[in-house]
Amino acid sequence: MKNAVRMSVLIAVAAGMVAGCTGDDGGTVRQTASVTATSSVPVEPPVEQTISPSPGTPSPGRPSAEVPPVIDSPVPSDPEPPAVTPPADDISGPDRCVDPGSSGVRNALAGLGDGWAASQASEDRPGSCGELLWVRAVGGNSAGAPIHIMFFHDGKYLGTATSEAYAFTYVAGASGNSVTVNYKWLVGDEPFAAPQGGPAAITYSWTGSGVAMSGPLPSEVTQPHR
Repeated sequence: MKNAVRMSVLIAVAAGMVAGCTGDDGGTVRQTASVTATSSVPVEPPVEQTISPSPGTPSPGRPSAEVPPVIDSPVPSDPEPPAVTPPADDISGPDRCVDPGSSGVRNALAGLGDGWAASQASEDRPGSCGELLWVRAVGGNSAGAPIHIMFFHDGKYLGTATSEAYAFTYVAGASGNSVTVNYKWLVGDEPFAAPQGGPAAITYSWTGSGVAMSGPLPSEVTQPHR
């Protein structure tokens, strides 16, 4: 009896197992076991690394302070002295401090008007030129032609001794910074080639900034009777 009961139980269990393995559609359902593979190699925990910023690299979260660049200031040099331009000299000539044929003298003559020519000039030589040089200019060919004494200094034309030209005028002498001019005039009916009045000697001197006249001309020169 007991064996019959055991057999019945076993048959029931077997039938239940078969029923559990049969799906709704009569097929067999396979169960897949999920296996989680674990590595046998131990994994080290992450290591926190502290990075020190290099010099000049701003730290995160902290405003960077800009370091101004070092600029070498130029060393001031001593200012160069201004170039000194020598005075233009267009009045001299070969072995002469003032040459009547030079361009400077010709230009001065042209400033007097037409028909003026140089008849005499300073005889100073280069190396010993006087402070006041002169050229005698004649405005015609007659004995009573008007005459100017032109003055020069340091290679430049200064002007004439008087504003008006007068006949019977000539240079009596010169020395360094002064020139003495003689003025004559007609007294009566003497010929123009031999005036009897005078002479009145007037000295013109270089003062450092101009020419000074020693005295006025006599009225016989400035207001001739003929």
